[in-house]
Amino acid sequence: MLKHLVAASVIAICCASAALAQPNGSANSNATANTNTAEANAAAGAAGGAQANLAPVATMTCDQMRAEMTSGGQTMSRQLDPQFGVEAQSMYNEAQQREREAMAQAPANALACLIPFVCAAAQQHQQQQAQADDAQNQARMQAQMNRLNASMNGLDQGRMRAITDRWQALHCQAPQH
Repeated sequence: MLKHLVAASVIAICCASAALAQPNGSANSNATANTNTAEANAAAGAAGGAQANLAPVATMTCDQMRAEMTSGGQTMSRQLDPQFGVEAQSMYNEAQQREREAMAQAPANALACLIPFVCAAAQQHQQQQAQADDAQNQARMQAQMNRLNASMNGLDQGRMRAITDRWQALHCQAPQH
């Protein structure tokens, strides 16, 4: 389930980003944008009880799915706690720092393991530190999931999962810019 949630979120956010980055150069792209906007507005109205007006997922075209996912992505973007990005960047930076520290400590650890007692003590310390870090990281990840879930308020997540599955089955492509 988490895999579907993350996949739907990523696709929706990517589609929203792509839609916001579209140039307004040609009449054809404007017409497509207007069509997509109308479809997205219809999709956005779904949260207000207009779900009977939505096309069944099994009959949707790639453009219709893109419009609905774009609308969902825009909704998520508007509702996403700004702390989500800050925390994600912080977690990434900390992971990179731990990796650099581990690489720097590798030669010293190899030397320490030449002495059995010192090696065992160092390994025990590393395990204790890893357990403490795991508990903290698990709490941080749960907070991130809560932020992500809150950004999906009002979205039909089952429908979004079905659209994501159909999108993949039809090999639909996100617009390249």
